[in-house]
Order: sequence, then structure tokens, then C-alpha cells
Amino acid sequence: MTDKHKDDPDWQGHNSKAYSVAAAELRQFIEQIESGEAEKKEAADRIKEIYAEAKARGYDAKAIRKLIAERKRDKNDLAEEQAILDLYREALGM
Repeated sequence: MTDKHKDDPDWQGHNSKAYSVAAAELRQFIEQIESGEAEKKEAADRIKEIYAEAKARGYDAKAIRKLIAERKRDKNDLAEEQAILDLYREALGM
């Protein structure tokens, strides 16, 4: 609590308790976010290691990324996109 609040009658009692509870809740949110960010970094580092291992064994990381992206997508959307690409490739003689 800062000194400016000591003399504020609205700050006394209920408001100071509300501030205390809100501060504790805010701190908890921030700590959870920080923990999540640390976990996210650890996961990203692990994924990077896996790509490096796959590359060392002769796999193409770019192709693996594309496959992972495709697996996340809706099968119908993916099939429609593939059909359009096939049509366009045929039109271009590819």
C-alpha cells in the first residue's frame, strides 16, 4: 500500500481489503501465465530438438511441418483444396 492511500477515507476498510484480494488474484494470474510461458518455451525447445533429430536421420523438416499442418486441418477442407490444386496443376500441364 502506498503512503497516499493512508489518509484516504475511501481506502480504509472495505476498499483496502478489496485491493488486497484483487492484488492476490492478479498475482496468481500473472504467476500462472509466467508458468505457462515457461512450459511453452520448454515445449518449443523440445520440438526443435525433435526436428533436429529427424533432420539428422535424413528426414525433411519442411515436409514434416507440412504434414503436421495438414493433420490439424479438417479432412473435407483438405480434400477440397487438394482437388482444386490437382485441377490447376492439370490446367498448367504440371
